[in-house]
Amino acid sequence: MKIVFGISLTLASALFCGGCERSTSPLQPPPAPSVVPVGASAARIEGPESSSRASDAGPPSEGTTFDADRAGGPSSDFEAVVGDWAVGEQAGARGFFVDGSRWRDGVPSATLSEQAKRLYGDRYAEFLDGVKTFAFFPLALWKGLPIDGDVRVSVRFFPLGGTIDQAAGIALGVGADGSYSVARANALEDNLLWAKVVRGRRTILDTVRDVPTPSKVWHELSIVSRGTSVEVSVDGIVRLKKSLDAPLRGRLGLWSKADSRVLFDDFKVERLGR
Repeated sequence: MKIVFGISLTLASALFCGGCERSTSPLQPPPAPSVVPVGASAARIEGPESSSRASDAGPPSEGTTFDADRAGGPSSDFEAVVGDWAVGEQAGARGFFVDGSRWRDGVPSATLSEQAKRLYGDRYAEFLDGVKTFAFFPLALWKGLPIDGDVRVSVRFFPLGGTIDQAAGIALGVGADGSYSVARANALEDNLLWAKVVRGRRTILDTVRDVPTPSKVWHELSIVSRGTSVEVSVDGIVRLKKSLDAPLRGRLGLWSKADSRVLFDDFKVERLGR
């Protein structure tokens, strides 16, 4: 059974919220990738209290390669909250694929309320208000423990297509109100952004230009958060250093935008100690 997450948006509202991030040159649609489409419903989350995979401090390194997941089905380690996500195969790798090609026609997930309850308990209504109104930013949350100290998070990504965007990002500090910070690269714009998303509205705080991440090539995005300092690297090169008002706390996730079609793999979380 196919699941589509998010809600319907008009093209006009999507373009307004997207801001100036869109590529200005016309692009021809890329050829359809050989990615296995969505084929099953999301797996049930075990809450942090009952999870046997992590202690309060967390193991030295966590994450997933998606190799054990069934192609065409959901990821066992991520909860697809907004957007169309499924395990797929491309470029000799099995990963977590976001398909934004149908984002304008998104409808709310039948299990979105249940997902929010499992993730945030009594505060689930706040979370729903913050994310369900905006299908423009696909979001899948990691089922591991939220971050509560210094951490390094990384993921490899393979931009497959998208005429508006080919965006791959990591969401950090996803709170019970649906707000989060995000670092993202974009194959169509050759830049890196640091932004804050609150109730579906994004505010870009930093832009680093001349950060190439060509389509149909594997890249790595990594973030090191220590206290109020953040360092973002792309393909092993530090591209952004930033000071925050407060340390990042909350859940982690994978992020994309608009009609992006991107394969994610080798998601890793290393807790660096308090």
